[in-house]
Amino acid sequence: MNKSTMKPAADAAQVAAYLLLNPNFLEQHPQVFEALNVPHPTGGAVSLVERQVAALRERNHALTARLDAVIDAAHRHDDQYGKLFELAVALAACHAMAAVLHALETHLKRDFGTDVVRVLTPVAPPEALKQVITDFDPALFAADLEHGKARCLPPGDLPTVHTYLGEELGSAAVLPLPTGRTGALLLLGARDVERFSPELGTLFLDRLARLMGAHWHGRLAE
Repeated sequence: MNKSTMKPAADAAQVAAYLLLNPNFLEQHPQVFEALNVPHPTGGAVSLVERQVAALRERNHALTARLDAVIDAAHRHDDQYGKLFELAVALAACHAMAAVLHALETHLKRDFGTDVVRVLTPVAPPEALKQVITDFDPALFAADLEHGKARCLPPGDLPTVHTYLGEELGSAAVLPLPTGRTGALLLLGARDVERFSPELGTLFLDRLARLMGAHWHGRLAE
């Protein structure tokens, strides 16, 4: 008999000896006890204790998975708002609308998975800004302007923004900008179909719209 065949038995003996010398080990390390599968012979039946332990263990696994999901979401949100803060700092350093639009487009494409950025305004934009700003008929987005909340478009509504975004995209979002005067919209497009999925929340997009709206007001004529 070689060493490799004797090692598991030797290890088991060491564990058993350690537990005998430290009878409070499982009490001090409940996570180990919860993971143990302790036989409870009852003939052909399953004891109530076994069923309770199994149910509690399953519940513990479910709660652990939910906690992990919450922690992951918190990390993602923290990362998003850190990038939103960086965008706010960049916009605050801009002194003209052209610089605002450049900073907005750069950060949205680099940090937020956006492939196309357009601002829609009911008045014709200056020639130098037409690459990002486009005039539009407010009647086409009357509900968005009235509601004033960001929304991610369902797949069936994507054709309505293709004219403005200039290419076939997998997902898009419409963000009304609070300008205090004429209505304006920020359109975001992405090739990724999940980037602006209607199933996602819009809290982040609403805050982005408020941030951009604060810089938009009074600057278009510059």
